[in-house]
Amino acid sequence: MELQESKQIISEAKNVYLITSGNPEAIASTLALFYTLKQQGKNVNLVIDALPENLKFLAPSLDFISYPKNFVISVPSNIAQVSQVYYEKNPDALKIHLTLESGNIKKDNISFYFSETKPDLIITAGVKDYSEELSDKLNSFGFLLDSPILNIDNGQDNKKFGKINLIGDNSIPEIIIGLAENLTKESAACLLTGLVIYTENFKTKLTAEIFQIVADLMKKGADLKEITNSIK
Repeated sequence: MELQESKQIISEAKNVYLITSGNPEAIASTLALFYTLKQQGKNVNLVIDALPENLKFLAPSLDFISYPKNFVISVPSNIAQVSQVYYEKNPDALKIHLTLESGNIKKDNISFYFSETKPDLIITAGVKDYSEELSDKLNSFGFLLDSPILNIDNGQDNKKFGKINLIGDNSIPEIIIGLAENLTKESAACLLTGLVIYTENFKTKLTAEIFQIVADLMKKGADLKEITNSIK
């Protein structure tokens, strides 16, 4: 039931934020989702502090990265009251003109920033407690607070904070494979990396299902040798 609901809410979302824990298995799995959702034409933002050095070979190229398009110029109303805004555009420049009703504007009074689109969906991977683990991030990304959450994790200690909680007893890559269709080579490499990490390079937690998934991911182009050499 949760799997079908998860697929539905993902299919309906256009603007998606991906938030991962610091667990390398979760990071690799989240990157797989990033590639999959980008291929589907969705606007995808990845919230992560930094990629571990041994996972940087999975990092998106510039072809996959989109940059903010909404640029905001802010003038505090206690400094000046703006009564009219207009612009002129020529081949050399764009000029924005402000007509003041009252007050005075200095350069230091004006702030500039990018405005991100409020997400239709937040997907977390490997996060046990959303508010506790992400309190620092939420201070910077306050607009995430009211968006629906698809919570993907394994284990019994998850707080089930999502609108949909996709919690399994198997690995996070296995859970995400159930969501991802038409895997790209990049997604397959990320998921196989997650499985290598989860099984400690195929030394523990092995099942027949994992071996079958590994074979399928390699058929999609995931290079097992490159992965094992990279994450030593």
